[in-house]
Amino acid sequence: MMQRCRNYWRLMRLHRPTGLWLALWPTLWALWLAVAGTPPLELLAVFALGTVLVRCAGCVIDDIADHLLHPGRERSPDRPIAQGQVSVREALLLLAVLSALTLLLASRLNPSVWWLILPALMLVASYPFAGQLHSLPQAHLGMAFSWGIPMAYQAVRHSVPWIEAGELMGAEVCWVLAYDAYFAMSGRGFDSGSGGRPGATLFGGHDRAVIALLQVAALALLAEVGQQTWRGPAYYIGLFLAAAFAFRQLWLIRERSRDSRFRAFVYNNGFGAAVFAGLAWDFTFEAYAATKSAAQASVGAAALLTANGCFDPLPARIRSTGIADYGYCVQRDITFTPADWPQPLQLDVFTPRRDTSSPVMLLVYGGGWQRGARISMELPARILARRGYVVLNLSHRFAPAYRFPAQLQDLQQAVHWLYRRAGDFHADTHRVGAWGYSSGAHLAAMLAYIDPHDPWGASDIRLRALVGDGTPSDLSRLTDDEAQILLDATPEQNPQLYRHASPLYQVTARTPPTFLYSGENDTDVLPEQSLLLQDALRKAGVPVQLELVPGATHTRMSGLAIAHAATFLDPILKP
Repeated sequence: MMQRCRNYWRLMRLHRPTGLWLALWPTLWALWLAVAGTPPLELLAVFALGTVLVRCAGCVIDDIADHLLHPGRERSPDRPIAQGQVSVREALLLLAVLSALTLLLASRLNPSVWWLILPALMLVASYPFAGQLHSLPQAHLGMAFSWGIPMAYQAVRHSVPWIEAGELMGAEVCWVLAYDAYFAMSGRGFDSGSGGRPGATLFGGHDRAVIALLQVAALALLAEVGQQTWRGPAYYIGLFLAAAFAFRQLWLIRERSRDSRFRAFVYNNGFGAAVFAGLAWDFTFEAYAATKSAAQASVGAAALLTANGCFDPLPARIRSTGIADYGYCVQRDITFTPADWPQPLQLDVFTPRRDTSSPVMLLVYGGGWQRGARISMELPARILARRGYVVLNLSHRFAPAYRFPAQLQDLQQAVHWLYRRAGDFHADTHRVGAWGYSSGAHLAAMLAYIDPHDPWGASDIRLRALVGDGTPSDLSRLTDDEAQILLDATPEQNPQLYRHASPLYQVTARTPPTFLYSGENDTDVLPEQSLLLQDALRKAGVPVQLELVPGATHTRMSGLAIAHAATFLDPILKP
C-alpha cells in the first residue's frame, strides 16, 4: 500500500514541488490585488488547495496522454505509468478523485466563478495535445497557469477587471515562456516527439536574448499593474528583486551546462516569490503602519479610528503631480442601521488625515442586487481617502429576500448615520456624493436622483455628485432577469414600477453632476444605458462626463479611471 501511494505521489509529481510553486505564485498575486490586502484565510485555502489539485490533475492527464499517444516511447520513461507501476485505469480513477475534490472546493466560492471553471478545465486537459495544435505549447501552459488570475478577481469582486487581469496574465505567459526555455535547455523540457518545439529550440541561437526580452516584458507588465493599482515602494522593491533573480538566471546559463541551466530554471521560484513578497509587504505596510502622531487626526476621530490603523501619505515620487495625499485612517465593520432594522448592516469608514472639514463619498458595490462585498470597492475607497474625502463603504440587503426599494432605504440609513456622526470624522454633510458600480451604481443613482418628496425619497437627503460605473439607468432594458428578481415583476407586468425604479426617469434640472464610466463591449449593462442617461442629463442642463472605454467589458474602474472620476468630483465637492 505504501508503495502504491508513493507511485501515486510521483504520478502527481508532488515529489517535484517546483512546478507547483510556479503555478501558485500568479494566483497569489491576483488574490492579494483583488482583495487589495491580505485575503481571508478560507479564500486563500480554497485557491491554494485548488491550485495543488489542478496541477496534480494536469500531471496525471499529461502522463495518460503521453502513454496513449506514444506507447512504448514516452517522453519521460521514468514516470509511473510508463514503468507499469500505475495502470491507466488507476490513473483515470485518481483523476476523477482530483476533479471531484476540485469541484467541491469550487463550491465554496461565489457562483459567478463557475463560468470561469470550464475554460480552466479545458486548458488543463488540452495541454498534453497542444504540441499537435500549434508550435508553441508553452503559451498554452502559460494560459493554463494564469487562469487562476481572473478566477481570483471574480471570487472576490464578482467581476473581472480585464485590463488589470490581462496585464497580469500577459506577465505570467511571458514568464512561463522564459522559464520553460530554461527547463528545455537543461535537457528536461517539452519533447518534439509530441508535435511541439521546446522554447530553447524555438528560440535557436538567440535563446538568451529572447529569454531576457520575455523577462523584461513580464516585469514591465507587472510594473504597469502596480501603477494601475497605486502600489507603493515595497511592491517595486519586490520587482527589483525579481529582476535580480532574472539577471542571475541569465548569468548562470552563460556556461551552457545542463546543471547550470537547471539551476537557472529553479531560480524562477525566487522570481515569483519576490513579486509576491513585495506585493504582500506593500499591502501589509499600508494596513498596519501606525501614524507618527495621533494628534494629526482630531481627538474624537483618532480614538475611533486608530484601532484599525492610520496610514502615512505615499512618497511624492510615486504620486501624480500636483495631487495632494493626506494619508488616511480606517475603521471597519461599523453597524449603521437601527436596532430594529430587518437586517444589521455594516460599513467601513476611511478618513483623510486632516483636521479640516472634508467632503464625503458613499461607495456601493455591485453584484446584481443579490450578492457582493464591500471589499470590492476597496481601491476607490483608498484613493478617495488619500485625496481628502471621508469615504463610507457600505453594505445593503440582497434580493430576492428583500425587494426594492429596501436597498435604497439601506443607503438612506447610511446617510442618516453620517449626519449623526459627522463630527467624529470632520465630515461636511453639505458636500456628500455617491459612487457605485453596476447594480451599486443603480442604487447610488437612485439615492442621488430621486426627488426628496417622492414616496421612496428622504426629505433631508440631497447629494451633490454621482459617479456611476456601468450604471443600469433603465431597468426595463437589461438583458438578464436580475431586475425581475429585484422588483418581483417583469417589465410587461409592471411597467410603472420599472420606470419608477430607473434613474433615467428621475433626472431633473436639480439632479447632481454625474460622471459615468462604461466599457464599449459591455454585454452585462450595455453602453446604451450610459449613453441614454448622458443624453437625459444634458437635456436637463446637468453637468455630465462619460468615459466610454474602447474594448472594455463590464469591468470595474482601474486606478487611472478612478483618478479621472476624482478629478471630476474635486471642483464640485471641494470648495
